Amino acid sequence: VLLLATAGVLIGQGLAAVFFKYVFPYDWGWNFCLLIGAIFAATDPVAVVALLKEVGASKKLGTIIEGESLLNDGTAIVMLSLIHI
Repeated sequence: VLLLATAGVLIGQGLAAVFFKYVFPYDWGWNFCLLIGAIFAATDPVAVVALLKEVGASKKLGTIIEGESLLNDGTAIVMLSLIHI
């Protein structure tokens, strides 16, 4: 969980930043692209947790996914703070 919540967010942020830098026809700087990438990299587990409840999955699995999402959000906030400086 920790690997996905930190390294996964960082990799997602980097890939999103490269996408925004080279695909969109605007002259955005790397800092702006990394900021947008940090926002897009954090995932929201609401639909997944709702689906798990619907299919009757264990409560422990839902708790693990919600915890991983909190770590994702924390990592994204730290990255936003570091880039914005």
